[in-house]
This record gives sequence, C-alpha cells and structure tokens, in this order.
Amino acid sequence: MENLPKAPSIGDSVIWYPHGDINQKPFAATVVDRINDECITLYTLSPTGRREPMLNVKHVMHPSHEGSPQGLKRWGAWDLIGTYEKRQEEIKKQNDEIREKSREEAEKNSHIVVNMFTEPDEDEMRIIKFSRELGDAPGRAQQVADKIGADMTHQRVNAVLRKYPHLLKGELPEELVETGK
Repeated sequence: MENLPKAPSIGDSVIWYPHGDINQKPFAATVVDRINDECITLYTLSPTGRREPMLNVKHVMHPSHEGSPQGLKRWGAWDLIGTYEKRQEEIKKQNDEIREKSREEAEKNSHIVVNMFTEPDEDEMRIIKFSRELGDAPGRAQQVADKIGADMTHQRVNAVLRKYPHLLKGELPEELVETGK
C-alpha cells in the first residue's frame, strides 16, 4: 500500500470512477470528508447534473478491491486528477508501438511479385481480350463470363478488369502479343 497516494484533503478535487472501472471516463468529484489515509467521502457530479455523495471511497488501485469488490461496485473508486489522461496516453503509446512493430514485421515478411500486375496469366488474358472486343458495353462482365463458360463468374471478370485496367485500351504491350497470350 506504500505505492498508493495518500487520500486528498477536504476540498480537494479528484476523479471518480463509477464501479471502479478505469476503462471508462471518470467524473469530477470533490472531497468532503477524509476518513483516514486510505478512505474518503466525496461528492460526484453525476451525468444527470446532480451532486451525489459517495461514502468510504478507496483509491482505484487499493488492494482490498480484489478480495472484496462490493464496495468498489457500490461506491466506485477515486484517483488523482490527471491520472486518467496519463493512463490514456500510455495506452495510446503502447498501441502505437505495437502497430509500428506489426507494420515493420509486415514489411519485412511481405513479398511483392513485381510482374503480378503487368503480366496476366492465360485465363486473365482471355478475359482481357474478350473485354476489349466488347468495349464498354453494359453487362460486359457477365457477357465475358458467359462466353468463357467453365464456371467463370462476372465477379471474377470484374476482379481481373480492376487488376489490369491499363490493358483494356490502346495497344497491348509487345511481350503479351509476341508470346501469343
């Protein structure tokens, strides 16, 4: 208990957590009685705007909450002003560090195939050729899927067209024409 702050004096402002839940935003409170070094009575400014008395409120990290949570649930818990913001900043800092490590790990482990978006395979090239023939006709994807058959869907055709929009207009690159694709 030596790590816990000493209970504030009468008239001091503190923050108060309903039910002692430090994951929710606290409310402002004023100390109206100091029972001892660990326990205070305070008035909270509730969300309804009423001043409500809370008796025998202990610090949010008081060890007695673990063995006897009834008081914590009934009266809540207090903490010093600014600790909520510090806790939120620490959580944000930890999340940012985790996000940065994840990003670095993803960059390290990602393998990008450079020619994946420049050289379509045979099925993709067939979709591109049929699509070029049809131009911008309404329902082009379904017409191409029907023409190819073999369980081809318009969703697959659209996916290929989104992947290779640069191959739908103009001349086809020489490497695609020469290889017979």
